[in-house]
Amino acid sequence: MGKLDGIVRRYMPLSAVIDTLQRREIALLDPQNWDDRNDRKCLQIYKERKGYRSLYAMCAADCSETYSHWRIYTPGADGACVELVTEHLEEALRTRGDALFRSVDYVTLPEVDRLSEGDLDRLPFCKRAGYGAEEEYRVIAWSDKDQAAALSMPIEVNWIRRVELNPWMPPPLAESMKKTLKLIPEWSHLRVSQSTLIDNKRWRDAADRVGGRIPPEDLTK
Repeated sequence: MGKLDGIVRRYMPLSAVIDTLQRREIALLDPQNWDDRNDRKCLQIYKERKGYRSLYAMCAADCSETYSHWRIYTPGADGACVELVTEHLEEALRTRGDALFRSVDYVTLPEVDRLSEGDLDRLPFCKRAGYGAEEEYRVIAWSDKDQAAALSMPIEVNWIRRVELNPWMPPPLAESMKKTLKLIPEWSHLRVSQSTLIDNKRWRDAADRVGGRIPPEDLTK
């Protein structure tokens, strides 16, 4: 998949989207709750060697939508994707002074065998090559306070370009959610749409055209 221009896509439950908009905060989570034990180990070692009391991370996709992203990160009908404007996000992260961000490197086992103590700063941004299809963009942040489940980062309304509802949400519910999200204070301007990845009219019309069901000139009407 190609890199996106100026945004990253953060997949999350719809409840988390509502919370993000309502409180105008993004949550960075404790990575020790992640499924990937290799990743957890790398981040734990980084935290210990740096002397941080707590470490948090946020993952996003630096590519256009994929079936795998939707299925893994929003597996039911109750899911959405927030498109974050990287210019504003990264400017705020630089100002904080307690955070880093970059695209993840995907490393093979022969390559990981060559890592040494000089590669400490690579650890939070390394994953095994088998995860490469994620095209992950990652933010990490640290604190001198005790580890908690999450660290909240304030955002401005211009940080979010769009919210996209997942393709399995029933259309009536999607229409209702579009209106509901816009009712949250300060978000009346928000662009909200639903993914057509698994049910796209242009795609279905093309199949009908190939099958002789729609004359080519009818597609322009």
